[in-house]
Amino acid sequence: MNEFEPKSGSLPGTDWQPSEPPCNVWQERRGPASIAFAVSFIILFTSLIQVVIMALISRFVPTLADRDWYVIVLSTLPMYVIAMPLSLLFYRIGKAEPPMEKRRLSPLVLCGLLAVCFALTYAGNIIGLIVNAILSLITGEPIVNELQELTMNTPLWANLLFCGILAPILEEIFYRKLVIDRLRRYGDLVAILFSGVLFGLIHGNFSQFFYAALIGILFGYIYLHTGKLRYTVALHMGVNLIGGVYSTEMLKRMDMMAFSANPFAYIAENPVPVAMFLLYMIFIMICFVVAPVTIALVWKHIRLRKGEVKLTFGLFVKIFLLNPAVWLLLGVIVLLFVM
Repeated sequence: MNEFEPKSGSLPGTDWQPSEPPCNVWQERRGPASIAFAVSFIILFTSLIQVVIMALISRFVPTLADRDWYVIVLSTLPMYVIAMPLSLLFYRIGKAEPPMEKRRLSPLVLCGLLAVCFALTYAGNIIGLIVNAILSLITGEPIVNELQELTMNTPLWANLLFCGILAPILEEIFYRKLVIDRLRRYGDLVAILFSGVLFGLIHGNFSQFFYAALIGILFGYIYLHTGKLRYTVALHMGVNLIGGVYSTEMLKRMDMMAFSANPFAYIAENPVPVAMFLLYMIFIMICFVVAPVTIALVWKHIRLRKGEVKLTFGLFVKIFLLNPAVWLLLGVIVLLFVM
């Protein structure tokens, strides 16, 4: 190299280092604002539609409210069919930067990651139970798992359709891809954590928040690592179908009180639910064995890309904490938890 040629990153005869290009704070707020507006719209508009539908049904078809599938259809269909598609108008405010690199996951790795999902689910469930117990002591009111009550009173076909198929597909699109693609410019870690925590918060209760956030963080990394949403959709379906649909059908058929009182007699009279219960427990035990092995094998391969915009604490405050749209979303989520 010519001795008069400046060294990389400096000017001749000086120790000056070029600073990062100035950041347009107003422009940078567009990504987080698009997400905050879109998610707030989904929650608020869905609630509005549900109130209107309930009023119309109670006025014209009151007997419909007695159907087993009524509650889950009312709680999910307006969101999936109306609110989510309309929220795309808000998502368009932010610039999408999808991951360009595409990688494949082998079926064996995918099975290992499913085991990790169930390990995270049980860890998050334990945390949720502890938090709910503390809240119950403080408030003096019992904290119920509304999702469990909802699915227990819903027919199999509705749980399969809404919990096993529609929820994984649409939630991965709207809370994984659309969110992460608009936050990648701040780095993979920021995008993954934001997407995961947001995914936990939109469930609106502590029974689901912790495990949904943990799984959301895992799904976020898988999406960025592979560049393909189909892997997270497949894992999400696996978690919901086994941990939601299958376990619900098992609990509907299994009388734990009668089983505990006289297990041998109960097994002889109810072989099918007992077999379902044993299969589920064997599956969970296998997951707890496979999960740490999978984590140990993939941990050394984890790579997180730095963002094109260095998100310092000051910039984080300006872009996120001083963003009116983010405060709107936080207010909506607090209201969701309280209600």
